[in-house]
Amino acid sequence: MMKNLQLINTIKITISIIVVIGVIGFLISKTPLSLYFFQNSELKTDNRISPEVESISYTEKIDNFALQEFNESQELTQHTKAKTYINYKNSPTTLLLPVITTYDKDGLPEYQINSESANYLDEGNIKFIGNVIIKPITGDGHHVETEELFVSPKNNNLHSNSKVNYYDKRTHIESKDGMKMNTKDEKMDLFGYTDIKLDNDQTLKTKNLSIDRSKGNERYHSKFATTYISGDNRVNSEAMDLDMQENILNLIGKAKIENKDVLINTTNLVIDQSSGQERYYSKHNTEYLTQNDKIYSEAIDIDMKGNISYLYGKVKILQSSGTIIDTNNLEINKSNGMEVYKTNDKIHYKSRTVDLKATGMHYDVSRQIMELNGGVFGVYE
Repeated sequence: MMKNLQLINTIKITISIIVVIGVIGFLISKTPLSLYFFQNSELKTDNRISPEVESISYTEKIDNFALQEFNESQELTQHTKAKTYINYKNSPTTLLLPVITTYDKDGLPEYQINSESANYLDEGNIKFIGNVIIKPITGDGHHVETEELFVSPKNNNLHSNSKVNYYDKRTHIESKDGMKMNTKDEKMDLFGYTDIKLDNDQTLKTKNLSIDRSKGNERYHSKFATTYISGDNRVNSEAMDLDMQENILNLIGKAKIENKDVLINTTNLVIDQSSGQERYYSKHNTEYLTQNDKIYSEAIDIDMKGNISYLYGKVKILQSSGTIIDTNNLEINKSNGMEVYKTNDKIHYKSRTVDLKATGMHYDVSRQIMELNGGVFGVYE
C-alpha cells in the first residue's frame, strides 16, 4: 500500500514539472519580451567570460572618429581624429591610433600629436599612451618622443613623467624624468638629468633644461651643474646658457677646463663657435696649470683650432723649480707639437740665483730654452 502511494506522488510531481516547462515554453514562443530577456541573459553571461575587453563593457564604438574643438571666440583650437573611438561603461573613453592637431591664434596648424592610444580624462584632458610623438607642422619647433603624455587643451599644456627624447635640426636631447611644454609660448622644460648631443660631436650634460623657442629664439638654459665635452676637452661649470642661433655657449659660474696637458680654472667661460671658429674666453681671473708651471692672469682667450692661448692682463708664472716670472699679456703656442711662451711686454725673471728684467720673452718649454729681449738687466747672487 505504501509503495503504491509513493508511486502516485512521484507521478504527480513529474506531471507538475512537465506542465511548468510546457507553460514556460508557451510563454517564450508567444511573448517577445520574455524571449529578449532570456537571450540578453545569455549574452551577458557570454560577455562576462569573453576574453575580449571591448565586448565586456563598451557602450559606444565609432570607427574613423573625428572631432573639432573651438574656443569662446569660435576659433578652431584642436582637431582630433582616431581609427576607433570606444566609450566604456566603467573606464575612460579610449581612442585607438589618435592624431591631434593644435592650431595657433591665426587658425594655422602648429603641432601634431599621435600615439598608439589615448584616454579622455576629467575636464577634457587627454592621456596619450605608447610611442607618443609631438612634431611641429612647419618643421620648426619642438619635436618630442616619449611613452606617455598628458595634454590639457584648455591651457595648451603638455607634460610627461616618462623619459623624453627631443630633436631639432642640430641636436638630440634626452631627459630622464619627463617634460612640460606650452604650445602657445613655445617654451619647454625637460626634467631630471639631461644629455644634449650636438651635431658637431659635442655633448652637454646637465639637469632640468629649459628650451625657449619664442620670438624666433632658440636657447637652452640650465641653472644646474653642467659638463661640456668636446674631443679631449672637458669643461665643468655651475650653470649654462646656449644660444643655438648664435652658436655661443655661456658656462656660468666657476668653470674648469681639463685635458691631458692642462687644467684651467676661471669664471663665466664663453665658448664661441660662430663663423666656424672654436674660441674659449673669459674676462675673469684665470689659473692655468701644467705639469711644471702655474700661470695666473686676469683673463684668457683660447683658439682651440689653432691651439694658442692668450693670457691677458698681469701674468705671473710660478715654475716647479721655484722661478717666478712676472709679465703682461702672455701667449702660449702649442701648435705643431711645440710649446712656446711668448710676450713683447716687460718681464721680471727671478730665480734662486738671478734677478733679471727685460722687454720681451721667447721661452721654448719643451727644449727649456729662454730668450730675453730688449736690453736685459740682471743681478746674480
